[in-house]
Amino acid sequence: MPLSRPTVVEVVHQNAVIEAGIRCILETSPEFDVRPSHPPAPEPDLVVLDPDGAPERLARRRPGVSANPHVIVVAMAAQETDVRRAWEAGVRGYVILGGAAEEIVTAARAVAAGRRYLCPAATLLMADSLTQPVLTPREGDVLALVNRGQNNKEVARSLEISVGTVKSHMRGIMTKLGARCRTEALWIASQRGLIARQANAVS
Repeated sequence: MPLSRPTVVEVVHQNAVIEAGIRCILETSPEFDVRPSHPPAPEPDLVVLDPDGAPERLARRRPGVSANPHVIVVAMAAQETDVRRAWEAGVRGYVILGGAAEEIVTAARAVAAGRRYLCPAATLLMADSLTQPVLTPREGDVLALVNRGQNNKEVARSLEISVGTVKSHMRGIMTKLGARCRTEALWIASQRGLIARQANAVS
């Protein structure tokens, strides 16, 4: 019975030390064929990237390649919104540094097998977000317009509601987010990725 070929992996990270470390970890396992990033591997099965490089790579298709390789993000730190955006963009694996070195190998094995993988730290971030109070669709609309710089009267005019209703929605938003003022509410919402999602819904 013929042996399956090793999984071809390309590692490209903006931090040279992290890139070298990832290469060293994966090269210890014979199931991975870690290729140089320059020139890029002709047809890698997996690409390990930093968070900034992932969106560009996911959007790029190489001539003659039927499908993009699966992408794993390795981040030095992350917030829930970072993980969520990467997931929505098509990233198959997300690892936040700080755990065991074996975490990289576990992620690569899972993604190579066609599964998705979140490291424990990323899983905890996503789980915590599920326990947060959810804004209503109208509260989301108000939040997005306030983020654009609109005052209460402008928001009321945009949504065709009364100024009193806008104020009521803002009180609800601040209560749910645990904010003491509009500025803090916008900051918390941006950290949780609510601003981007609501802006897309309103636009």
